[in-house]
Amino acid sequence: MKFLKYVVSALLFSLLIGCAGKYQEPKNITTSVDGLTKEQVKKAILASATNGRAAFGTWKMDVIDSNTIRGRLFNRKFEVVVNIPYSAKNYSINYVSVSNNLKNGHGQIHRNYNRWINNLDAKIQENIFRTK
Repeated sequence: MKFLKYVVSALLFSLLIGCAGKYQEPKNITTSVDGLTKEQVKKAILASATNGRAAFGTWKMDVIDSNTIRGRLFNRKFEVVVNIPYSAKNYSINYVSVSNNLKNGHGQIHRNYNRWINNLDAKIQENIFRTK
């Protein structure tokens, strides 16, 4: 009987640990760029927009001004908005907002946000590499 109590306790503990990291602080990313013009960096960012269905959602990119692009991710019932300021030296992906179903009550957001931002950064870097 004691063995069963230990097994049940271990299962409950592992369940609590597994759910603990679901919400995190939103991450901002800054990536250096070498050997490109500002226009080439802009084109690489705009090219990271996805058409149709993508593995992690569909990104739509809109030019806000001469230094910033706004990215919107639509993934099923979730929406993510980021600003991407850029120059010839670097670009950043900065958190703006997420849909309410990605937030908790403590100012944190679902960990998928950070995964989607990392995927976007990788796609932009891939486009920059192709431009060089």
